[in-house]
Parts: sequence; structure tokens; C-alpha cells
Amino acid sequence: MVLGVGMAALLGASEARCDDVYTVVVKKQEAKAQRRWSLAEWLETKEKIKLMDMWLALHTPSPFEFALSGDYRTGSGPGGNFTGWSASALAFATIFGLEAQFERAPQSRYHGLFHFRILGYSDQGTHITLQGGLRGIGGHRAPLAGVRTSLYLARFFGIEGLYRHYFESAGPERRYEAGAFIDFRYLRVYGGAYFEPLPVRSSGATLGTRFYF
Repeated sequence: MVLGVGMAALLGASEARCDDVYTVVVKKQEAKAQRRWSLAEWLETKEKIKLMDMWLALHTPSPFEFALSGDYRTGSGPGGNFTGWSASALAFATIFGLEAQFERAPQSRYHGLFHFRILGYSDQGTHITLQGGLRGIGGHRAPLAGVRTSLYLARFFGIEGLYRHYFESAGPERRYEAGAFIDFRYLRVYGGAYFEPLPVRSSGATLGTRFYF
């Protein structure tokens, strides 16, 4: 009886030690497998990184932005009612931009502008942008400073405004613009009104399109 109990105890202890040894061996093998490096896994990881880089390239906004625009203008001034048009080309690199604008409403004049965006990620988004540059009428040039802003009220609809101050030797001139726009992906249709109180009072309306690329 006693011998049988002793043998059972010995067998139980032996089985427990075997289980402990088995557990240690299995865990050691699992740890080795986790740290094991293989060419197939390296190629798989490399392919995943490549796909992630492609996804980031497709979904990361480009630091460059370009736009071409043109509009039709009507208005009234000291000489009576008039019609005209304007065209512009805009290029941005991150928060800095350059713009060339030619306007004929009713007289011909051009603007060379430097933009500095202080709020927002792109021109085709909610932003506040400071601007400075020159205006030319005939052979006369005058420096200017202003601020332009756009505010999206919905995904494809928003309002925009402009204030510009011209530093003329004969006295300051100002220009105010306000309007709304609708975006069709890369195409914007916009319209609004403008007002120039000095030196001669003139006002009018605009309707145009802007192409972003």
C-alpha cells in the first residue's frame, strides 16, 4: 500500500517536471519564432511600406497651387455705366503666392501682387491672406496693401471678401469687394460686387470662373 502511494507520488512529480520542461521548451520556441527573420517577411514588410508611401503621396496636399480666372464686370462711375472684364494668374507655394492681374473696367490697369497666407491651407479653402504689390495705370504705378479672405459655409459653397488700399501721392484710394462662390471640384463659379469710394465713386458687379490645378 505504502509502496503504491510512493510510486504514484513519484510518477506525479515526474509528470509535473515533464510538463514544466515542455512548457519551457514551447515558450522558448515561440520566442525564437517571434524574433526569427526571413526574406519572405522582409519582402512583405517592404511591400506594405511601399503601399503606405503611395497612399500618403496620394492623400497629402501638394505645397503648390495654381489658378487661372476671368470675369465679366459691369458698373457705374462718373462717366456713366460701363462694362469690362478682368483676367488673372495665381501661383502658390505653401503660404506664399504671386499673382498677375489685368483689368479693363472701364480703363486698363494691371496688378502685380505678392500673397502671404496667415490662416488656412490653400486658396481653395477657408483662409485669410495678406497681399501687397503694385498697381499700374498707363505709365503710373502705385504701391498697395490689402487682405483677402474666403469662408466656406458648406462643403462646396462659401463667401469671400477683399479690402485693398492704394498709396497714391494725390491721396489714398480704396477698394472693397464681397461675393459668394460655388466649387465644382477644380472649377469655381463666383459673383459679387465691388465699391471704390475714392478718389471718384464707382461700383459694380462681377461674374466669373476660376480654374484650379
